[in-house]
Amino acid sequence: MKIEYDAGTALSIMRGNPVRGWTSGKPEKMAKERLTTGDYLAVQHKPKFKIDPTWPIFTMGSCFAREVENILMMRGLPLLLRGHGVPAEHFESWDETTGRGGGADRGQLSRGALNKYSVRSMTHELKRVLRGESYPDDGLIELAPGQWFDPHASGLRLLDRDTAFANRKRLTEATATIKQAKICFFTLGLTETWLDAETGIAMNAHPGPNWLQRMPERFRFVDYGYDATLADMLDIIGLIREHCNPEMRFVVTVSPVPFGATFKDADVIVANSASKSLLRAVTEELFRRFDYVDYFPSYEIVLNSPRAIAFEDDQLHIAREMVAHVMTTFQGAYLPPVEQPQAA
Repeated sequence: MKIEYDAGTALSIMRGNPVRGWTSGKPEKMAKERLTTGDYLAVQHKPKFKIDPTWPIFTMGSCFAREVENILMMRGLPLLLRGHGVPAEHFESWDETTGRGGGADRGQLSRGALNKYSVRSMTHELKRVLRGESYPDDGLIELAPGQWFDPHASGLRLLDRDTAFANRKRLTEATATIKQAKICFFTLGLTETWLDAETGIAMNAHPGPNWLQRMPERFRFVDYGYDATLADMLDIIGLIREHCNPEMRFVVTVSPVPFGATFKDADVIVANSASKSLLRAVTEELFRRFDYVDYFPSYEIVLNSPRAIAFEDDQLHIAREMVAHVMTTFQGAYLPPVEQPQAA
């Protein structure tokens, strides 16, 4: 959807925008100055709407969405996925010595299994919950006798049938909380996706290189383009407003977390840039089309902050302080100020 103004309107908008210039305007507002402070990037974000702190919030997306959730819960907002997840002991990362897995302690539930990396996998999960789509064995795959893999979960190890199906029920119930939401926060992660050729499911994650090699006909790699990704997001938004709150509002963003490896014949840095650029273009189109869809620039805030403070040492995950800065910007834009206690 194009944006078009007459010259007078364009000049009026430009003159009224204090952060319009890269090298012009007030020094503290210039992009040149804000990009070279050595500190986290400060952006001026004008939201389309404010969020009532009593509104139930549903979040979906990549691992960056889990970081967002932590900040929202610290603020005391009604996060619908709070208390949902999968037992820490069921994750690949489970360590018996430390008693931790999936970022949670023994006996606790971790929301890490809810990570959704591609838009197509998000679409399948929501169609399953809201439209009642079903798959053989609920979409789970028995890779070897008694070893079940959930292609719509994230980070889980192979489990026995009963445990795997119980976890699938937990994750489905978590997604179903979207029916109670008044606002959805979507973080789009990547475009590279793996398909289960038998069920047609776009898997949230593949089962590992060894299984891909053993079952080359069952699993297929797809890197979705702009048209398919936009169509999926339009389908998601329409599905949610049809089956959930018809006045649902959406905040969409692009995860600044790069993917760990690419399956395309390209430098991973170039492939990641292509994927993120495509997702950013999709979110821009949604922002332009709908007054109830807003774009929040967490991607730009992180990518234009000094890398040494924005990312952890692996240059993959976002530093906790960087996430806090992003969410401080989010709160300042969308939420009312926190009331300070009155002095005695």
